[in-house]
Parts: sequence; C-alpha cells; structure tokens
Amino acid sequence: MESARFRWVSISVIALLVVVTGFNTLMLFQKSDQLSQAETQINSLTQSLASLNSLGGDISSLQQDFSDLQSQLQQVNTDLTCHECAVADLVSLIEPSIVRVDVSGRNFSASGSGTIIDKRGFILTNYHVIEGATTIRVTLMEGAIYSASVVGSDVGRDIALLRMSATGGQEFPAVTLATMADIKVGMDVVAAGFPLGTDLTGPATFTKGIVSAMRTYEGYLYVQTDAAINPGNSGGCMVNMAGLMIGIPSAGIVPYGEDIEDINLVIPVDDILSFLALYLPG
Repeated sequence: MESARFRWVSISVIALLVVVTGFNTLMLFQKSDQLSQAETQINSLTQSLASLNSLGGDISSLQQDFSDLQSQLQQVNTDLTCHECAVADLVSLIEPSIVRVDVSGRNFSASGSGTIIDKRGFILTNYHVIEGATTIRVTLMEGAIYSASVVGSDVGRDIALLRMSATGGQEFPAVTLATMADIKVGMDVVAAGFPLGTDLTGPATFTKGIVSAMRTYEGYLYVQTDAAINPGNSGGCMVNMAGLMIGIPSAGIVPYGEDIEDINLVIPVDDILSFLALYLPG
C-alpha cells in the first residue's frame, strides 16, 4: 500500500515537473519571439533614425546651398550696381579731356574728335581729321574754344598731334595712356567722341562695348571693338575701365552694299606711344 502511494506521488511530481517545464519552455519560446520582434523593431527604428539623420543632413546641405546662392545673388547685384557706378565715374573722369576738333580748308569744313594727353594742351587725333586744314579750332567740355596747330603727324598710321595756342600757361585735364599689357580681348571698354560733329550739337558721346579682337587690317594692327564708333568719333578716345587710354577710334569696317555693324577699329596705344616719342616735347 505504501509502495503504491509512493508511486502515485512520484508520478504526480513527475507530471507536475513536466507541466512546469513545458510551461517554462513555452514562456521561453514566447519571450524569444518577443525578443526577436523587439530586435526587429529596434533594427527598423535604427534604420528610420538613420534615414532621418540623412534627411536632416540633406536638408541642412540644401539650406546651406540656398544661403550660398542668396549670397552670390546679392554679390552679383552689388557688382552690377558698382559697375554702373564705375561707368558713370569713368565718364566723369575722362569727359574733360575729350574735345571737338573743327577744321576748315580750301572749299571744305569738317569736324572730328580729339583727346588731351598732356596738361600743356597737346591733343591726339586722327590725321584724316585735320588733313588739308588751314584752320583748326578745339572746343573743350565747358565751351571754351582754342585755336590749334599741328605739331606732328603720321599719314600712314593716321595719327596727328595738335597743340592749343594762346593758352597763357594754363594746364588742362589729360588722360593717362595705357600699355598693350592693359588690353585684353573680352574686356569692357568705353569710346568717347563727338559723333556727327557739329550736326549733333552738345556734349561728347560715350559708348560702351568690349575688345572684340586684336585685328590686323590693311597691314596695321588694330583693337577691334563693338563699341559704337560713328563719323565724328574719329580721333577720339577709347579707355579701359581703369580710365586708361588704350587707343584712338579710327574707322568702322562697312563693306559696300552690306549691312555690317559693330566691327570698329581703334589705333592701339603702342603705336601712339611710338608716335609721341617722336613728336611730344619732353
């Protein structure tokens, strides 16, 4: 009897152990599954966080790019404003040195432009402006008129040097000459003179363009420009944006019967300097 009871108790204990073990195993499986799900969620959250961080970086980069673009746009606007100011300042600087040259000779009268290049009253112009003239008069910006005489000329290069007479020791505003190193293709330039001469009364005209090319034409080197140069501008002045004289506007290329624009020629400063070395008193 005791033996049977012992066996029953043993079986009950074993059964209880099996139940408990099975329950614990089930709980372990559930915990493992929950852990796996949690790990999956953590991995998903980690990826989402990484994506958010990446997106945040992209947004920050875009914001920086936008800020840089705004700064560049502001600088462009500033440069444009300063450039407009520079052109206006440039005109104010050189206009007092630009003169109208009126000539008369046997049965003709003509008009062109010139530039004061020495404070003593020496003026550069084209030879063809004063060719055949018996009388030369120079009109300054403020309206004063002086007679002038030819100091020297180069027919082939189409350059002439004049000097105003009876100045009484007066000093005149003169431009500063550049060098060939100051001329670059593509650079901005301003041409000054009196287009149409006396047919267009009033102050000098200023036109803006670029150096289009360095052009050899009919055996001579020229600065080619698209700045407007019209009859009457001959003998005037072309300057770079620093206000240095780079040449004398001379002519435009207009083949007969063809509609050609903006191919204008300027005698370069090197030829001017060589000419002045011969004729300008020290």
